[in-house]
Parts: sequence; C-alpha cells; structure tokens
Amino acid sequence: MTSKKIIAVFGATVLQGGSVARAILESKKYEVRALARDVTQPNAQVLQDLGAEVVKGDLNDKASVEASLKGAFMVTNFWDHFSKEKEVCSFGVPMTSVPVAAYFENFLGPWKPVEASDGEYYTLALPMGDVPMDGISVADVGEVICSIFNLPEKFVGKAVGLSAEALTVQQYADVLSKGLGKEVRDAEITLEAYEKLEFPAAKEMANMCHFYQMKPDRDIKLTHRLNTKVKSFSQFISKNQSALKGI
Repeated sequence: MTSKKIIAVFGATVLQGGSVARAILESKKYEVRALARDVTQPNAQVLQDLGAEVVKGDLNDKASVEASLKGAFMVTNFWDHFSKEKEVCSFGVPMTSVPVAAYFENFLGPWKPVEASDGEYYTLALPMGDVPMDGISVADVGEVICSIFNLPEKFVGKAVGLSAEALTVQQYADVLSKGLGKEVRDAEITLEAYEKLEFPAAKEMANMCHFYQMKPDRDIKLTHRLNTKVKSFSQFISKNQSALKGI
C-alpha cells in the first residue's frame, strides 16, 4: 500500500481538474485518484499513463462518490455540476474554497477578437465597461492547488481567490494587438446588449461579467506566491500564438 496521501480530483478530465491532477502528479508528493464520468475517454487514459488511478465518479451517483473518496482528500470542480450545494454541503468536511478568475484560454475560443465590418480592425466584445477583469491561465491553477495542499494548516477554512492580473478590456485588446500584429479595440458593448446576442449562453456570460464588475475578492500577490511561474496575459498570448492564427 502506498504511504503517500491520496488526493481525489473531481472533473479530472476537463481543463481545471486536469490542471490540478497533472500538477499534483508532477509534484510526486501525493497519489492522484482521478474521477471521471467516462473512464474510457482519451483524457482519462492520459492521466492513467501519467500515474493517476482513474475511477468512475459522478456527483449524481452517491455510491460512486462514497467509494471513490475512501481514504482520500479531494478537489472538486464547480463547473462539473453547477451546484453550490453539491460543491460544499454534501461533503461536510474541512475545506478550502478556491474561486478562480476568468480563464485566459477563453481568448483563444469564445472571446477571440472579431473582424469589424469594414475590415480595418478587430473588436473584443466583453461587457465590462471600464472595470478591470481578473484573469489567469487554467494551466497555472493546478500548481496553486498543489501548494495549498502543502500548507493545509494555513488554508483550511479559508477562501483563496486566484488571479494572475486584472486588466480592462482595452488593456486585453492592446495585448492581443501586439501579439496578432492587428489592431484590436474594445467593442464597448453593454451587459444588456451582450445578453441579447444570438449565441448559446450569452445571458449566462453577461451575468458572469456583471459578477466580475462587482470585483469579487481575488488575491494577485498570493496567487504569484503559490505559483511563482504564473503567466501574465502577455506571456500567455506569446506562448499561444499558434492558436490565434487565422483571425
């Protein structure tokens, strides 16, 4: 039997949970029990190849959850179930809450700059007004979580809001302009206009930006202490130039 502590990671086959699972595995301080609804999917196999124990686990299946948590600490993922009750109340154990800022990865997908109708420049449509929006690369989250596990007495019962930095939409646009070699401008779209856009989850995205406008508690300095290699948005864009090709 292993002498290392076991950490069970929910949502281990998606972005945030995968980042956590890989960082913990790379630390070699803990064993990882990666929970997935479908243990046959490719991401599950990748984790198994890296040394994780991959098991079936679904928060809608109480028996599978209880079985997967035997003898383990755990990392849950709100986006796996969108339920505060399932995230906190159903476990009844000491915990650390880690709210995460907007993912920089969104700028490679749903938040990619869009060419203006006259083709002269590009626009970045995020309904934030002049309020800076905190952001972080999801790839950098795992190392932070691993550091928290290394200092349980300091963080149990606390909330640790993560952010690499906070930029206005125009500042994000300026970084994208430099990285793309094309002018990118803040579209200056309102929350009301954004939620009426014709794409899935437009209203939910507007609600999220409204929440960000309220400046939820994020600790940039602590984030950088817990992961000394956390990337700025500029560094993230430089590293992911290829993903922006074709804009």
